[in-house]
Amino acid sequence: MFGLSQSQKTKELVLYIAHRFASQDNYGLTLLNKSLYFIDNISYLKRGKRISDLTYIKQAFGPTPEPRQFLSIRDQMVGSGDIEVIESGFFGRIQKRFIAKRPPRIDVFLAEEIVIIDEVLSSIGDLNGSQISDLSHQFPAWKAASDREELPFFTFLLSFTTPSERDIDWAKAAIKECTQ
Repeated sequence: MFGLSQSQKTKELVLYIAHRFASQDNYGLTLLNKSLYFIDNISYLKRGKRISDLTYIKQAFGPTPEPRQFLSIRDQMVGSGDIEVIESGFFGRIQKRFIAKRPPRIDVFLAEEIVIIDEVLSSIGDLNGSQISDLSHQFPAWKAASDREELPFFTFLLSFTTPSERDIDWAKAAIKECTQ
């Protein structure tokens, strides 16, 4: 793990997802994008930090990695022979798939990161592109953001639920503690 840049770790995460979903018909770019988004956000919630170095933005079909950043990673991975991008028909649409040309380096991830990655992939892996996009549209951060606006990780905590009195009391106490 030492000596590996965050960008290289991000590439290994893309490979991990591509390798894990390789045999699934529903796997395409949409499932890859949403997998990355959910993995990083769940990691942020559980550990206080993301796994990749990706930034996410709001797009019409849900959150995605920032395109220039993601396309640069894709191009590097295609150029190095780590992945191949193929297009095929899937229910009358063109589906882009990242095909792993080598196994991912698992040793770059901490055990707790692998647990998060596997939990997320297991929970969303059977969803098709439309289903995973619909799921990602349920989050308040995506609903509140403008088109192409960055979705900071703390916004994954937003909720439409009205806070309880207990929540309000806790927030007041936390604010008071911070200002003393």
